[in-house]
Amino acid sequence: MNQIPDVLYADQDLTTWLIVGASRGIGLEFVRQLLQRGERIIATVREPWASHASGLWGQAGSDHGKCQMYICDILSEDSIVKFVAQLAAMQNLKIDYVVINAGVLRYPNRSTEMSFEEFAFHLHTNAIGPIITAQKLLQSNIPIGTITFMSSDSGSQGNFREMEDGFAAYAASKSALNMAIRHLAAELKRKDDDTIILAMHPGEVATDMANIALPWDVQGIITPEESVVKMIDVIQSKGIQHSGTFWTYENKPYVW
Repeated sequence: MNQIPDVLYADQDLTTWLIVGASRGIGLEFVRQLLQRGERIIATVREPWASHASGLWGQAGSDHGKCQMYICDILSEDSIVKFVAQLAAMQNLKIDYVVINAGVLRYPNRSTEMSFEEFAFHLHTNAIGPIITAQKLLQSNIPIGTITFMSSDSGSQGNFREMEDGFAAYAASKSALNMAIRHLAAELKRKDDDTIILAMHPGEVATDMANIALPWDVQGIITPEESVVKMIDVIQSKGIQHSGTFWTYENKPYVW
C-alpha cells in the first residue's frame, strides 16, 4: 500500500509516529492531529478495501507525503511479521512513538452467556495481537522511543466497574493486556532497553465502537478530538522512569 519513496524523508528532522489501527475512531484522529502538527506518520489498517478505511485514505491523500499506509492485521501473526519486516527494510528508520490502538468491543459479552469464540476473539484482538505486535517491533532492532497501548478503565482490577453489565470478555481482555504490558516493561528494564512502555485510558470516547445502547448512564463522554489532543501531550511527557505505568488522557495515573 505504501506509495511514498523513502527518499522524500531524507534530511528531514521529523518525529515519527506509528499508529496501529488507524482506520477509524481514536486511531484516525491520531493521524489527523499528527498531520496538522507536521509529524511523519506510519499508519496501519487491517484491510485496504474496508469501507471504514476511507477516512484514512482521505487524510493520507492530502498530507503531501507525510503519512505512509501499510497492512497489519493483528489477528494474524503472519501479517504482523510481514508488516514489521517492511519497516525493518527501511533505511535509518527510527520510530519515536508507537500507538497500538487496535481493539474491539462486541456487546454484550457476559460471562454467563458468551461463547468460547466470542471470548477468544476479544482476547486475540485486545490483548494477544497488540502484545505480539510490540514484541515483533522490539525484536526488529528498529530504535523505538515509546510504545503506548490503548487500554481502558474497564480493565482495571483495582477499580472494578460492577455496573458494566455485558463487558466481561472486553474487560478481561483489557485486564490481560494490562498485565502483559507490565511484564513487557519489566522485561525491557532487565535488558537495559530504554523503550518506554505505557498503558493509556482514553476516556469515555464517542466512537463507532462505543456506539451501543447501555442500560446505565455513561458519564463524561468526550469526542475523539478532545481525547487525542490530550493523549499526545501525555505520551510525549513520559520518560523512562514512567515505563510500565497506566495513565488517563487527563495525565492522571490510573490504578491497575
